[in-house]
Amino acid sequence: MWVLALLCGSAFLNFARAGGACPLPPRVEFATAEPEKRVYEPGEHVIYTCNPGYVLRSGQRKWICPISGVWNSPTMKCKRRLCAYPGPLENGLINHTEFTYQSWIQFSCNEGFILNGSDVSQCTETGQWSNQQPVCERVICPKPAIPEFGKIKFYKPKSHNMSTYQDVVIYECLPKYALFGNEAATCEANGNWSDVPECIDVKCTRPNDIENGFMTFAIERLYDYMETVRYGCDPPYTLDGPRISQCEKTGNWSTTPTCKPACQIPDKKGVVIYSGQKVKLQDMKKHVIRHTDSLTFYCKDEKNNCAYTVTTQCIDGALPLPPCFKESPWHSFFLTYTNPSDMKPCVGEI
Repeated sequence: MWVLALLCGSAFLNFARAGGACPLPPRVEFATAEPEKRVYEPGEHVIYTCNPGYVLRSGQRKWICPISGVWNSPTMKCKRRLCAYPGPLENGLINHTEFTYQSWIQFSCNEGFILNGSDVSQCTETGQWSNQQPVCERVICPKPAIPEFGKIKFYKPKSHNMSTYQDVVIYECLPKYALFGNEAATCEANGNWSDVPECIDVKCTRPNDIENGFMTFAIERLYDYMETVRYGCDPPYTLDGPRISQCEKTGNWSTTPTCKPACQIPDKKGVVIYSGQKVKLQDMKKHVIRHTDSLTFYCKDEKNNCAYTVTTQCIDGALPLPPCFKESPWHSFFLTYTNPSDMKPCVGEI
């Protein structure tokens, strides 16, 4: 019996030795096996541990070297550690692709806000972000500058008497000074004001005289910006253009009108409409009308026994007569003649 046991023990030992030791265990991605040895005897085990920044997703961690000396295929899998969502970022954005170990995120602020803190952060092996989340602070501009010879017309900061993004200041110049540039400046996203205008002392020389007209109080001197002169015409001329001219920031006068001659009324007999009233040509005052004034003539439609009107205008001393107008004959006082102004209107005439 003792001899049989000894023989059996010897056979088991020889069988174990026949299988041999296990080599290094199979590699598991993102993990290490301990203890680390060159060879492992049957029955010895290794324990897999995920590398820093990785956590166990599935599978068995402990594996034993079998009598065969061949490791079984490990089932353990490690995955990247996950960092918590860092947001939201008030008045800003978090740009990212994922929130796992070694991934980066980037912070940016909306227009009108500036980043206080780091603009990037990385997910570390402990599952924490490398940098604290920054803050998007509202852009603040310094007190607006005031141009020389100018002043602030409107300015209303949003809060705490400080200028923030998109605040507006409106400028104006002191009397006699002309404003060059935009009258409004804005607090911009970079924390600076847009360009402040300039106030410049502008002068105009005495304006030119006009033919057949005059200027009031236009003495020989330099005139200040926005100063004005007034024009008039000698009778019977009519002013064509604005009566008032102003010294502009260019150093020139805004306009120079002209005096247009009147039109001579034709020495003919007939009834016309002038200034909304029926009048006889021979009775019109001074036998002239002013530039741009109109006369409406009556014309006879012999075929339809009716009258229609044609209007003509005095332009620069010329008053054309409509071809259809016929002068009333000298015997028009006889009952046999009907003046066109007394006839019924043709269809379409008022």
